[in-house]
Amino acid sequence: MKKWFTLGVIFFTSYLVFVLATLPLPWLVNKVSLPNTVMLNGVSGTVWQGEIAQVLLINAANSSQIQQVKTELSFWSLFSLTPKVDVVFGDALLAGPEGKLTLAISQEQFSLTDVELFLSANDIAQQAKLPLPVTAKGEFELQMTQFDFSLSEQKCQQASGGVNWSRAGIIAMEQNIKLGKLKADISCEKGDLVVKLVPENDLGLSFSAYVGLKGGGQNKKLKTSGQGYLKPAAKFPVQLKSALPFLGKPDNQGRYHLAF
Repeated sequence: MKKWFTLGVIFFTSYLVFVLATLPLPWLVNKVSLPNTVMLNGVSGTVWQGEIAQVLLINAANSSQIQQVKTELSFWSLFSLTPKVDVVFGDALLAGPEGKLTLAISQEQFSLTDVELFLSANDIAQQAKLPLPVTAKGEFELQMTQFDFSLSEQKCQQASGGVNWSRAGIIAMEQNIKLGKLKADISCEKGDLVVKLVPENDLGLSFSAYVGLKGGGQNKKLKTSGQGYLKPAAKFPVQLKSALPFLGKPDNQGRYHLAF
């Protein structure tokens, strides 16, 4: 009797693994309710190894895209009831971001580890509301070792990483302007994800950006905000001084207040 029970367990487990291994990713995606601002194109493969040709992110002003998203589910992570998925996306020859990360999700939290993201600085500049037309040069490089988000409390619990703007520069007022080294640290603060600019820079710029869910109950919405100051330092680009009046009047410490 024990022998037949063991064989039954082995058969059932093998069958379950087979079903999961062949479960089409398009079928699973169709069962998920996505926000109206997200569109998936060219979904193929299985839940174990899948591919999404394009993820389209749409907002009121414009849209952005993530291309060639490849996913791989860890079989062993299922035994801990915290599925882990390795994600790779983008390509240096394609438009949009390029990078990789590991996603883990449980009943309590959503986690990202080993995050690497490379994104054109101008892609971000075109999303921002700037006082004058600007074309940004260089690339943003984001490295994040850990990001934990509580699903029950809907807030950032832990984040550790940084952002570097390599070859930082802009084209404004028909001039090519170098901005020097710009770096930022990533952390959590009062439940928000915070990106804080390292103050030691040629611009005399201090700025913090906040991302978090705001509102009551089930009506929480993603909100972003930012504030800081620009106090032109000794190495402040001469070409940008004529643009300072667009920022308003400085305070009694010579600082221009920035916020969104």
